[in-house]
Amino acid sequence: MPVNYGVLRGKVINSIPYKSGADHFQIEVQADQLYRIAVDVYSQFAGEKKNYAHDGNTMLDTDRMVMFYKDENFTHPLTDKILQVSTGFTAKKAMDQAICLDYLRTSPALFPIGSMKIVTPKSALGPGDDLNDDIGPWVQKATNNPDAEVFAFGSGWDDNAAGGHPDTQHYFNPNPSLGIHDIHMNQGDSGQEEKYNGIHQDGALFFHFRNANQWVALFFRFQVQEIKTDNNGNPIE
Repeated sequence: MPVNYGVLRGKVINSIPYKSGADHFQIEVQADQLYRIAVDVYSQFAGEKKNYAHDGNTMLDTDRMVMFYKDENFTHPLTDKILQVSTGFTAKKAMDQAICLDYLRTSPALFPIGSMKIVTPKSALGPGDDLNDDIGPWVQKATNNPDAEVFAFGSGWDDNAAGGHPDTQHYFNPNPSLGIHDIHMNQGDSGQEEKYNGIHQDGALFFHFRNANQWVALFFRFQVQEIKTDNNGNPIE
């Protein structure tokens, strides 16, 4: 059962960096409606509470060490096609299949996957790390900037849709009922996450600054996700 893959295009109007108890880096976006982007920016150990559980599971069954790669001058043939998507959320079935991202199959490669770095988790031995300082400056530069747009690839949600699981925490006022998460690789998983494996459905975050024609690309995956997968996105042993 693949994720509800798609791409969100819009303008950044507000944000909340990750902090204890606030999970994820939250970005508020104005498009055809208000949306919220939730980005994994910290690592967790097995047995900890799992946020954004698709099916009600609340405990991690394996360590989820976030890995990260940033390119502040991203160039790739796909950027021209990305600029053609409509404002708002576009579901996979309506997307140009060329921009359905795949960390392992997109050609030329989106980035050197072997160069991703691990985000140190919080533990009894120390406070750990997060990606606030990597993401925050670009979010701030894009905020209320008429020259800037954000493109978030991942899994869309609608709190008002049948079967939805609204987040009980309100982040913004008004709080968007629409949003996108799973802004990371969505294949190569096992355990609770295996059922969401698929190909050409990987997440990423892009900022485009029009006047400078600058693209900033942010890529995420979890260390437990294998980087050899079959045509269903499942790990190859």
